[in-house]
Amino acid sequence: MNCTKRVLRHCHDRPGSPAICTVDSGCASFDDIKVLANGAQSLASSEGLTTGDVVLVLSPPDPLLYGTILGFLGRGIVVLFVEPWLPVQEIEHVLQRVQPKAFVGSRLAQLWALRIKAARKIPRWIHIGALKHHAGQGDFDSVDLDPTSPATITFSSGTTGAPKGIVRSHSCMSAIHDGLSDPQRFDHFEKPDLCLFPNMALLHLGTGRGSLLVPKKWNNRALSHLSQRADTLKTASLTAGPAFLKRLLQFADVHGGFGDLKSITIGGAQTDCWIFEQGFDRWADARWVHLYGGSEVEPVACVDARESVSKSRQRELFQALFIGGPVPIVEARPEADGLRVSGANVAKQLGATDENTPMDLTRKHWHNMGDRILADDEGWWYTGRVAQPQDEFNLEQRIYSLLGTSACFVSRVSNDRLVLFGEDINRRVSAVDHFASVFPEVEGLEDVSIVRDRRHRARIDRKGTLAQTSFGRN
Repeated sequence: MNCTKRVLRHCHDRPGSPAICTVDSGCASFDDIKVLANGAQSLASSEGLTTGDVVLVLSPPDPLLYGTILGFLGRGIVVLFVEPWLPVQEIEHVLQRVQPKAFVGSRLAQLWALRIKAARKIPRWIHIGALKHHAGQGDFDSVDLDPTSPATITFSSGTTGAPKGIVRSHSCMSAIHDGLSDPQRFDHFEKPDLCLFPNMALLHLGTGRGSLLVPKKWNNRALSHLSQRADTLKTASLTAGPAFLKRLLQFADVHGGFGDLKSITIGGAQTDCWIFEQGFDRWADARWVHLYGGSEVEPVACVDARESVSKSRQRELFQALFIGGPVPIVEARPEADGLRVSGANVAKQLGATDENTPMDLTRKHWHNMGDRILADDEGWWYTGRVAQPQDEFNLEQRIYSLLGTSACFVSRVSNDRLVLFGEDINRRVSAVDHFASVFPEVEGLEDVSIVRDRRHRARIDRKGTLAQTSFGRN
């Protein structure tokens, strides 16, 4: 098995179709990506890289990056990803633990790595542009591997702030391709998907879809260029999170654009209902999918977003917390200490072995999502992270509804006082005469600029936000 065999089929069947498009670098076809992948494999051979070697890859998401990844995966070379904004000491730990044989990156990435001792010790440093000189040499090699062979290792800050290594095997990658190709849950269009997440663009290649990647900057100028490119490509689908959907709506309300969207998939478990509702109004004929998943498992559950909002509104919830139910390739057990999921698309954490990985009597691997899921007659409801007390999550949802914003959260501080932190929170609360009588458990208010998670941009980074306050500095 090799997960790149799927991509090769699409390269053969539709070589001229757009595969990876960006505002800055234009469009690369499936055949172009294959040529770049050939170059990556030739480069790997010249550098002595072979099956089983681990290579750190860090470069802006563009055709060069995806060609490099696919070329390495085809040879059985394990691709390591590290979020560059992780603290230096955590990156040091990651690199010392994995010990990559080579570092392939852009000039900017190489400058970033110079400050990291463990990175400087990587035996081979290769500029990603070097593969252009090898492009066209030989043919793409997709070697047969044991299905459990690792394809990628991703180190991220995780939802709790603690870095973790996530290993996706070749069989896991193929299973994700199957899940995302399910016509009952996801539409498939020949034109590139307007795609926010670079990792999703890689998965799209395995399902035969191209991607028009959203740039990092979401200012009006960048979105205007993106709109022009989307219009040229006749982009009919969007895969994003609630933060980008909100920004896209703001832009479209003033400048128009993105009128060809017929299918919109929004990931995450806590999208404000009003954001969805504004989207429903603007793209009334589109199919809307509310997707729930995680770094280790994608996808886990999905539901029609209109149904999610309708059911959530019926329960007077500010956010769309109804997530439907598990997709067919996932088995799931909602338990008190978190949702347990098992399936071919479930990745393992780095260092996990049969001895330390939770399994049942059938030797089936189960992953704890760390989320509380309530299962009732209607389906699944997201009810917060297990690490957060249930009463605090419920309290926040009620506060959101009363104040009309989710840009706030509660946290216990010194003397076990429950304080509400948020943007302009004193003014918002003072505008509600009966706040104190409705929420007597809230003993303090603290105005603070909300810090968002670097990856998702919608999720509140509670630890980072609290660090700005006297409570967090103590």
